[in-house]
Amino acid sequence: MERRAGDLFVLVLAAAIFLAQQLAISFMPLDGHAGVARRVLFFVTTVALAAMALHFRRFVGAWLVAAGIVLNLLPMAAHGGAMPIDYAILERSGAFPEVTEADIGRQTNHGKDIVLRREDIHLFVLSDRYIVDLPVYGTNIYSLGDFVLFAGLGLAVLQAGVAAVRPRPSGGVDSADPASPVRRREP
Repeated sequence: MERRAGDLFVLVLAAAIFLAQQLAISFMPLDGHAGVARRVLFFVTTVALAAMALHFRRFVGAWLVAAGIVLNLLPMAAHGGAMPIDYAILERSGAFPEVTEADIGRQTNHGKDIVLRREDIHLFVLSDRYIVDLPVYGTNIYSLGDFVLFAGLGLAVLQAGVAAVRPRPSGGVDSADPASPVRRREP
């Protein structure tokens, strides 16, 4: 699989958009007009990242990345651009002791999540609800979309790595290809 025009540009743009997302999540206020702008920025840039993933549609993993992003967008769209997370799951995880019952109905400071009670979450199956404890990184809570996205990233990297080390055909033109302008001589 060879590189195509615009691949590097799309990768750099996607990295810049992801960085802007993380900065917005980390530094923009949660309330008022800035809070609304924060959620809109996150939602719009997430849609853009899904579209950019499809630029690499020749990689199977890119389809999974886009699907994972869309799976995350659905519950976010149902909750004003924030990912719903059940307070009971947060509490059970022990990962965010600073989040208390008083935070129910509010967006968290450290991410894209809005803390809700289970009965208030639309599309609960797609919300952040799976507690995972990773070595070095620690405990976090993920959604089904996150797992699909991570699998897609891994598969895309694996596919790109295999393509990079696989030897290219010599001559560059296949004589078996009827559309090829150059034919090799048969003995």
